Formats: sequence, C-alpha cells, structure tokens
Amino acid sequence: MKKIEDLKIGIVGSGNVAHHLARAFYYHPDINFSALSSRNKHKGKVLADAVEIQFVENLEDLSKVCELIIICASDDSIEGISNQLKTTKHIVAHTSGVVSMNELSVSGNNYGSFYPLQTFTKTRKVDLKEVPFLIDGSNETCTNILMQLAALISNKVFEVNDEQRRKLHIAAVIVNNFSNHLIALTKEYTDSLDLDFDLLKPLMQETMLKALAQNPKDIQTGPAKRKDYKTIAQHESMLSDPKLKELYLWFTQSIDSYYE
Repeated sequence: MKKIEDLKIGIVGSGNVAHHLARAFYYHPDINFSALSSRNKHKGKVLADAVEIQFVENLEDLSKVCELIIICASDDSIEGISNQLKTTKHIVAHTSGVVSMNELSVSGNNYGSFYPLQTFTKTRKVDLKEVPFLIDGSNETCTNILMQLAALISNKVFEVNDEQRRKLHIAAVIVNNFSNHLIALTKEYTDSLDLDFDLLKPLMQETMLKALAQNPKDIQTGPAKRKDYKTIAQHESMLSDPKLKELYLWFTQSIDSYYE
C-alpha cells in the first residue's frame, strides 16, 4: 500500500461535513486531494471549484481516479453509494456516526469509518485540529492509513469500533441536538413575549463552560435541585405553550428525583 501522501483522495458529497473536510484536505501540503463527486451536481461543482479540484459526475469514474474515497453523505445513502464504488483496489470510508462500516463491504475489501465527532455548518469555521476523529478499518492496513489521514488534519485521533462509535453518537445527539432544540424553543418563547433573548447568552455560555470544567452532576442549580416547589408551580402556571410546559415538567421531575 502506498504512503498516505501518495494516495489520491476523493470525497463524495457537498454538504456540511464534505465542505469542511474538502477545505482541510485542500490546504494540507501532504494530502493529495484529487476529485469530488456529489449527487447535487451544482453544489458539488461549486465546492470542487472552491478547492480547485476535479468534479466527477459518475461515481464509477471517481473509483478510477481516486485510491481513498471518503463518503460524506446521509446515512441512508451510504450503502447505495458504496455499491457504485465497487473495486478491490481502493479504500472507502464514511463519516457517519451510526452506520456500520460493514455496509461498505459491498465496495471491496478495504473500508472503514472516518467519523469527526463535531457539529458542522458551512457558514461557521471549525478548528479540525481540536475535533476528535473516530477511526476503524476492515483490516490493519486500512485502519493505519485512515489514522494517518486523520492525524494530518486533527490532533485527536482515536481507533474506535462500530459499537463504541454508535454509543458516542447517541451521546453526541443528546448533548448537541437536544440542547440546541431546547435553546430554539426558548428563543421562540422569549420572542413571543417580546423579551430580549440576548440577555440569556452569558448564562448559556457560563453553563457550558462550567459543564466542561467540572462534573455536570456537581454544578446543578435551579428550583428543582433546591426543591423550591412553590417556584416550580408558579412557572408551570405561567407557561402557556403545552410543548414547553411538558418539557419543563419532565426535566423538573428528572432533576428532582436525580438529587433525592
């Protein structure tokens, strides 16, 4: 197997993860980023032009020009994409947190996972050096090459099997997606009452900084932790939105019982 700097690397996708990986590959002198393919041809061509590489419309053609292909696509489309990349010559990996790397076995003998444990949007810059990359491979050679590639763009590279990665993905959904949804609902609540949501931002920042610096269990505050049931009843009577009231009561009961 060639050294990582000699492998021609391709990406499938033009979404958030593809956007960040493409730029990281493009700017690294030891990564031979060669081509990109995407189901959305317009977005794919825009991204390929931005990083000055070849856009390949046909996935089978991508297999001919690249020796290591990273699939940055929706979970449900990964197996179908892999099936179009059939060859025994290259390595195929996906960036999914939940899909088993074994779904890539239809592409050949060399496959794996290349999962960046982070939330990505195109409009916000992320320092990939600080992003954990969770790597696994179908064989030792494949694993080593994916680890080498990840180490070129990140300082936090870990070999993690399918089951561990899936469990970490659940944890990631809870701390990221669920907390963001609560914030979104809170903003709708303050907006509906003509209250300034920005007043809550220092509180949100301090809450997260404390949770990162200490054991979250040890820093819990609020009426449920203090057993201030009169305050809780007052809050319940003031909440008119049934969805927000339901969440408020559920979290209150959970915190209350957690600190018995």
